[in-house]
Amino acid sequence: WLVEDSVLVVLSMFITLQDPDGSYEATLGTMHDVLPEAMANFLAPMGTEWDSPIVGTVHGVPPIPGPDVYDLRSRRAGKRPPHHPQPRQAPPNTPRPIEQEARNWELGADRDESIGSNNWAISGRLTNDGRALLANDMHLTVRVPNTWYRASLEWQDGANTPPHRLIGVTLPGVPAVVVGSNTHVAWGFTNSQGDWSDIVLLEIDPSDSNRYRTPDGWRPFDRYEETIDISGDEPRKESVRWTIWGPVLPPDHKGRFRACRWIAHDTDRLSGSITGLESAQTLEEAFDAVNGLGTPGQNFVVADDKGRIGWTIYGSIARRVGFDGRIPTSWADGTRGWSGWLNRDEYPRVVDPESGRIWTANARVVDGDMLARIGDGNYEVGSRASIIRERLESQDRFTAADLLNIQLDTSAEFLTRWRTLLLEELKMVTDQPRIRLREIVERDWDGKASPGSAGYRLTRMFREQVTESIISFLLIECNEADPTFDYRNVRRREGPIWKLVSERPMHLLDPEYESWDALILQAATDVVVRAEREGGLEEPWSTWNVTQYRHPLSASLPLVDRWLDMPRQTLPGDLYTPNMHWNSNASSERMIVSPGHESEGIMHMPTGQSGHPLSPFYSNSHPAWVNGEATPFLPGPTVY
Repeated sequence: WLVEDSVLVVLSMFITLQDPDGSYEATLGTMHDVLPEAMANFLAPMGTEWDSPIVGTVHGVPPIPGPDVYDLRSRRAGKRPPHHPQPRQAPPNTPRPIEQEARNWELGADRDESIGSNNWAISGRLTNDGRALLANDMHLTVRVPNTWYRASLEWQDGANTPPHRLIGVTLPGVPAVVVGSNTHVAWGFTNSQGDWSDIVLLEIDPSDSNRYRTPDGWRPFDRYEETIDISGDEPRKESVRWTIWGPVLPPDHKGRFRACRWIAHDTDRLSGSITGLESAQTLEEAFDAVNGLGTPGQNFVVADDKGRIGWTIYGSIARRVGFDGRIPTSWADGTRGWSGWLNRDEYPRVVDPESGRIWTANARVVDGDMLARIGDGNYEVGSRASIIRERLESQDRFTAADLLNIQLDTSAEFLTRWRTLLLEELKMVTDQPRIRLREIVERDWDGKASPGSAGYRLTRMFREQVTESIISFLLIECNEADPTFDYRNVRRREGPIWKLVSERPMHLLDPEYESWDALILQAATDVVVRAEREGGLEEPWSTWNVTQYRHPLSASLPLVDRWLDMPRQTLPGDLYTPNMHWNSNASSERMIVSPGHESEGIMHMPTGQSGHPLSPFYSNSHPAWVNGEATPFLPGPTVY
């Protein structure tokens, strides 16, 4: 194991948690190139009605542009109709290789809720004993062994000094406790979804295609020859071009070459220390330790042993000059670009808010100047953040058990209005298949993402079918201009889609349909057809959301996979609920702790502590995680 291997582990988390090729920015760029500005801003809003920031207000979705701005129905009359793709999903109960699982997750129909996390903190003012509480559950692809390794570390600076203690989870290969408590401060992470990269439009020398324009004049591309070894075949040679800003990306839909400027490409950031939290004793010391690190930008929520709570950004923030980073632009003349990094005193920070509550869940957290510094890297729609906020605001006193109950919440609030819409549209249908659909959705619904609920499954399918029908028409000109365009890169698309379904503007309706009612009823018919093809209308949510926690070798060793993988189980939850379960993706740990009172904290993780299939600790912690049991944060007495 070499030093550079630890850096590669950190880089692997950058790739997991961020957008390494600027796909979101590229999507916005195509929309702004092809659509009227008002239409592009409507379809990629800065917020939705689900916004739940801890600082600022709901941004909401802009008004629907009128027919004078974009009369797509008239523009497409008599032209090739759009292709209506089925929402992408894996067949129920179908085992898949683990690498295919990861790819399906990345490109699946539910890309609006990426790998994320929840965390929140409660001030000592809202607990019976004055102690602050911190809760954290990080959502990742659950593998066997698990991503994290539990650790409790103790050391002394000298023989006569009190011992330091550090408890939490480590990322194997990285010399640090990722989330946990040092008895003075406790901290947790969620992916911030800030804007940590930019696409630079390159200006190529008309007389020499091997040169590009920079603020200092024309410059040749740097070239690197990479060798990719392939098992059982000849090595493949790849020539990579690089600019002063980063690697060259493939041309966009206009044939323009682009470069990617990404924090992860900056070697001086990656070399930053990651051990400052070991000795932090206050919120401010914790903030100073993490602002500016060369790590993926995270929402860093902290509680200290004085009952205080706070939030800031863990990682480095570039200082943008001349632009906001939202869409691709040229940096050639020097008026736009990155000018170093924010200093600690420039970082957004929230300390001891009046409400005594802080929460984050991959949605927008702040507003105004603080938001401008972080940027928009494709925030989540906010369904989990909204539910968490409501739960936190529903009571005035909290215990660790209360916070665990919020982590296990599976409220179906995100889909409730879609169920209402579906039932309303099905009131007058007379055909037996859709009558049966209505009966099941009406009967088999308990307001939660319950594994046995057929009503939840069908409502979810209906939302996706309506969304796909609208998207395939509304973005047809973007897809024609750019074959790689994918509106599913926009995670807040729920806002404009629901606004269209609610207000039903005729000038944005596919000419294939006489009315919006016709589109919605056709979506209901498509749900019936799909559901029957995939097991039947009565099949519950669990058949669509099969938990798959697999060992990387099990796909290649089918005869022993039952010993390597965790058992397949029916679990509550979805992408849109605090208790997140979606195939192989779930809470990779759940932690609740008050710094200085770790003996009363809660921690559980999927799988087990050991990576050896014959060890009694290979899967010993899995049942408590599945059942949401409050197992101890600290290790028990030493046995081995």
